[in-house]
Amino acid sequence: MHFLKTNCLFLLLLPFSAFAEKTERDSKRHPNIIFIYSDDQRQDAVGANGNKVIITPALDKLANQGVRFTNANVVFALCSPSRAALLTGRYGSANGVLDLDSDLNPNEKTVAQYLHDEGYLTGMSGKWHIGRKPQEAGFDFSVWFEGNGTYYGRTIHDEGKTVNPEMHCDEYCVNRSVDFLNEAAKSGKSFFLFHNTQLPHMNGKLIWDARQETKEKYKASDMPVAKNRFDDLEDKPEYLKTVRNLTQAKVYGYPDLVAIQNHTRNYYSVITEMDEYLDQLFKTIDELGLRENTYIFFMSDNGWMLGDHGFTSKVLPYRPATRVPLFVLGPGLKPAVDDQLVLNIDMTPTIMELAGIKASDDIHGKSIVPILKGKQNGWRDTFVYEGLGTYGGAKPNLTVISKDFRLIVTYEDEKLNKVNFRELYDQKTDSDEMKNLIQEPKYKEVIEQLQKQIEAHKRNILKE
Repeated sequence: MHFLKTNCLFLLLLPFSAFAEKTERDSKRHPNIIFIYSDDQRQDAVGANGNKVIITPALDKLANQGVRFTNANVVFALCSPSRAALLTGRYGSANGVLDLDSDLNPNEKTVAQYLHDEGYLTGMSGKWHIGRKPQEAGFDFSVWFEGNGTYYGRTIHDEGKTVNPEMHCDEYCVNRSVDFLNEAAKSGKSFFLFHNTQLPHMNGKLIWDARQETKEKYKASDMPVAKNRFDDLEDKPEYLKTVRNLTQAKVYGYPDLVAIQNHTRNYYSVITEMDEYLDQLFKTIDELGLRENTYIFFMSDNGWMLGDHGFTSKVLPYRPATRVPLFVLGPGLKPAVDDQLVLNIDMTPTIMELAGIKASDDIHGKSIVPILKGKQNGWRDTFVYEGLGTYGGAKPNLTVISKDFRLIVTYEDEKLNKVNFRELYDQKTDSDEMKNLIQEPKYKEVIEQLQKQIEAHKRNILKE
């Protein structure tokens, strides 16, 4: 690990007493941060969130030891934009990433760069899905693979070398994250590890390729099936009848009950394998005695639709796509369950506050540290989902989400001048989003108030 050797050589130039004093001071001031970002994992695809079928013992154990959020969302449900939003704390329209494989704007600063500047050792391992390389985004140590692809024999860029390990790419990257933790612990310096799983994203052939013995842990007939899988989409935008989410779902055999259950079994199986690989990471944290000064975050980059509205995939501004699991544990945090609207753009300012770094004014997210410490007054009531990418034939939308309602405003094109369609759903009485209330007179005031949030987003974020 050349970055550790370089730092150690520099520190050898300091008097021992100064080195010891600095290490002790840094250790007290700066906690370690481990952030795990899974891929395509919907909010209910973990046992701790009430799923009695899925097998995720390692994640469940950690979730129940920390603060578990039941209403966490992403601000755009697509791989690259979601990662860019998390790393910068800013919406895609501002940071430059609205499509797959696109890159951050030149002056964008990531949370890794903030932490690196503060003296943290920074490492990332696993999936990387934005244009610039991890080293250019503030990571000293990097072991990464690009976008999507095969689970086994994956091309991985390991600290400047290219390897194709026969083992599962997630297992390989967990092993390398373990190496990073061991070296970081020896260094005595505070560290930030950004660990990104491939799973439960499909492989390059659009298959959840779990091992047979893992699949045999599940019975397909036990798999849950969306109540709204036969949605005729008549009160939704016309384009949805031809969008990839629907056409690809038909390839999978949706909305047939058996087809969805078989598919869900495969989806749950790869999540169980992800849980198995991550367990080694969690055990290492304990073996190294890192718990007392380490915050651990677990989140997903977006949800996933398993026949909801007849759809597969993500992107679209409906609950199964936008909602994700999130839990946080660390020193001083008591086990709790919280239903506040928290977002992936909140993670950068949260990490910065934990590290004692002041967040810049252009960060759009809010630190959730007050919530983690049990202080919930004055939290957000709504947020805007910025569905401005057009992956899979989706039309651009701005969607206001609150605990009670979801207002989806779909536009004709990226200029956002002409409204194509509007939807309003009651989140509490119609969680399946089947009854569009947009024409109901009694919701006129609600619609007007939510629409103001969209106009504010246009002014403040889109700068229109």
